[in-house]
Amino acid sequence: MASPGLFLRPTSLSIPINTMRSRSGSSSDLRIIRSISQDRPGTPRPQTGSVNTESFDFVRSNSSTHASRRSSTLGSWDPIMSRSCSSGSLLSPRPGTMIRDLSPRPSLSRAFSGSAVLANSTSAIILEVEERKQVANLLSFEQIQKMEFYSKFTPTSVSLSHFLDHGATGLRVEESYLFLRREIPVRLANMLMELELLPTELLTEPACKSILTQYSQSFSDVLAFENITPSEKTYEDFNKLLSVIRHRHQDTVPHMAEALHNLRDAGNLNVNSKDRLNQAIQYFLDRLYMSRISISMLVSQHKALYCPEESIKSNPGGRLKGTIDPKCDAVDVARNAFENATFLCEQIYMDAPKLNIEWVDLTDGDKDSVDFVYIPSHLYHMFFEVFKNSMRATMEFHENSDAIPEINVRIVKSAQDISIKVCDQGGGISRSVAENIFLYLYTSATRVKLSDADMGGTTSTSTPMHGLGYGLPLSRLYARYFGGDMKVASVDGYGTDTYIYLRALESDARETLPIFNASSSNKIRDTANQVEDWTKDE
Repeated sequence: MASPGLFLRPTSLSIPINTMRSRSGSSSDLRIIRSISQDRPGTPRPQTGSVNTESFDFVRSNSSTHASRRSSTLGSWDPIMSRSCSSGSLLSPRPGTMIRDLSPRPSLSRAFSGSAVLANSTSAIILEVEERKQVANLLSFEQIQKMEFYSKFTPTSVSLSHFLDHGATGLRVEESYLFLRREIPVRLANMLMELELLPTELLTEPACKSILTQYSQSFSDVLAFENITPSEKTYEDFNKLLSVIRHRHQDTVPHMAEALHNLRDAGNLNVNSKDRLNQAIQYFLDRLYMSRISISMLVSQHKALYCPEESIKSNPGGRLKGTIDPKCDAVDVARNAFENATFLCEQIYMDAPKLNIEWVDLTDGDKDSVDFVYIPSHLYHMFFEVFKNSMRATMEFHENSDAIPEINVRIVKSAQDISIKVCDQGGGISRSVAENIFLYLYTSATRVKLSDADMGGTTSTSTPMHGLGYGLPLSRLYARYFGGDMKVASVDGYGTDTYIYLRALESDARETLPIFNASSSNKIRDTANQVEDWTKDE
């Protein structure tokens, strides 16, 4: 039987991958490897967890004309991965980039040979499709095979400097289109494979079923472009699809929150850091939302660069490069977020704390601001959520006080880091509570009922100020997305300090992305498995 990979293949060309790494082994060992003939693009998961010491050749389109044009215009995506083919398959890193091998999921093991056959028989493929019970009614047989196929590739982790360089050079839309039509299916396939591993009780929740349906639809929609020749009409249709995808998933977070709240209310979920089922769900949610953030970043960057109407709307001053601000002013973003959080706070408490902000740039004593390369919307989200928490705590703790204490913010830029400290006097939290504050669903506020209509995303003023239990966990994900982090230190009975750490250098700020493999599959079922399954900074 022919390999399911034939659905994706053009017919010729090989590009060897010069170096690889083991996903389960050391990430520092570079291995010189020989090129062998292979029949499918990318770096598939080998049958065992051992190190694969052979490279895999690419296949390319028969169109030599388009191939030569593609090679000559690769431009600033070239530092990410080197290509000389026209198929648009950017699933494999540039020569010299190390890749981790993937072990197969026990129930979905693949026979792996020199010809890259994904299954040895028709019955094996049918069995696998039957195991895809949740998507069986959402995707066709061929699409399910492609989902399995794309899920075997490691998502390409892109740095802020690469994003910025690509936007600064003004390259044609072709390079971005060819990258996204391969990269988005990889990220969606990894996401869908993990969605299917959720407990049946959660998957049967209407909101969760809706999320699975929406991501299946997006995967199906993007697949329609995988072999379409680049043209102005193609770019226009692709841009329209990206807009649809972005709008389709804007309320994934509150809708998943509603599904989990229902699961908890039914007595099937205990939101506690020591509960094993909760640990598995928390682990899954981190990965789901990180994938969602990453896909949104790819879509928004492409739209901002190559959709004139959106560029004017989202970048009126012309300072942004796509969605990235080369001189993102942390102080201005903090003030804007505080102003909007104050609006919500005053609606509920009729008053709000004031802001006291200080900053210093240790790399340039003459500067009167702190700026760095970053996505303003991501930084705004972090500030907005932290301010909402601090305002609520402060207002409730000082309900009977004559004066409301200020919220103090200090921003420091060093050679390597942007460090942000937000201090409130909202009474703090006890140590027993502190271990749960980064758990999804955990909240000390009264649960809110969400609307079935569009809410405009998590930072919209139509989204509740509190009660979802998602503010801090999502903010930490935004910080971690480009190599940062968020920490909380509290003095019970006094107040809480929240620390946000970000990369000061754009070359150090690289996407942190989840990888679907045997480890992640086991962790969703059994949290005792601790094998590494996230991309790391190189």
